[in-house]
Amino acid sequence: MELWIHLNMKNDKVDAVDFPCIVQEQFKAIGTDINIQIVTKDKDASIDAVKHIQQIKKIYADFSHVFSRFLRESELSKLNENIGKFVKASNHVCEISLRSLEYNKKTGGLFDPRILSVLEKVGYLDDFETGTRTFIEKEDPVFLKKDLSYDLKVSGETVFFGTKMDFSGIAKGYITDQIVKFLDEKGIKNFLIDSGGDIFMRGKDECEKLWTVDIEGIDSRKIMFALSDKSIATSGIGKRRWEIDGKRFHHIIDPKNPEQFLFDVKSVSVISDSTTDSDVWAKTLFLLGKENGIIYANEKELAAVFLDYRGSAWISPKAKEYLLSSHI
Repeated sequence: MELWIHLNMKNDKVDAVDFPCIVQEQFKAIGTDINIQIVTKDKDASIDAVKHIQQIKKIYADFSHVFSRFLRESELSKLNENIGKFVKASNHVCEISLRSLEYNKKTGGLFDPRILSVLEKVGYLDDFETGTRTFIEKEDPVFLKKDLSYDLKVSGETVFFGTKMDFSGIAKGYITDQIVKFLDEKGIKNFLIDSGGDIFMRGKDECEKLWTVDIEGIDSRKIMFALSDKSIATSGIGKRRWEIDGKRFHHIIDPKNPEQFLFDVKSVSVISDSTTDSDVWAKTLFLLGKENGIIYANEKELAAVFLDYRGSAWISPKAKEYLLSSHI
């Protein structure tokens, strides 16, 4: 039974409930829906959990002011105004820049934070929920043909942007992992963090069983995963796609072919040890397309699920190890 304990609290008093239970809260942050669940085993732990969640809400808000390209005063926006020189940056920007360089190599260039100019060209200039989509006539960026290390450098506490950067392809996973780190440091053993589909599950749920999670668009009676100390992230175009003058676009840009927008896959989900990994690999497999992505997932032994627009799903051998049916 799932209980929203924080809604029953007043002056740090918890109404009579059965323990263990879940302290849960849902809210908006970093442009998406956030869901935090912490399993507690007594009254004091429930009170602490509520306080932790309030701190977590502030952490998400702080990260919005670091990585959002839609906030003019965000750190990323200010760095994008200082192209061509080394500028002092926060530890998080330095860290995510270094990881971006690593993932760029691991994915053979399919992960690349330089795709901002392409997003702007095809109409993704402002917040998707409140903005409008308008195509902008301009040349495709030739710098995408250069190695990322030419345009993104880290030296001590400074970063160099040779062109505008957008870390949206890695930020949700990275932020989720930072929340996981926060709860680990607080000694919390059992929790679930869901940052708009980028999910990490630690320990067990309130029934002392593995956490269960399904894939949006797939009947949970067919595919349901049982996870602990694992993450799952989904990259898809079910929500962020649009049409301008009869041409279809979406937000997952292929840096090797920025004019190509694949629609043979609706979503790709990946299970791994960190949410950052899951986030990046889900986008990489999506960009490879269904046929090549499936081959790649098998070769790299990635735990992946592909869903197409016909409702057909393919699940990799590695992902089958996490199916709920395998743990019953």
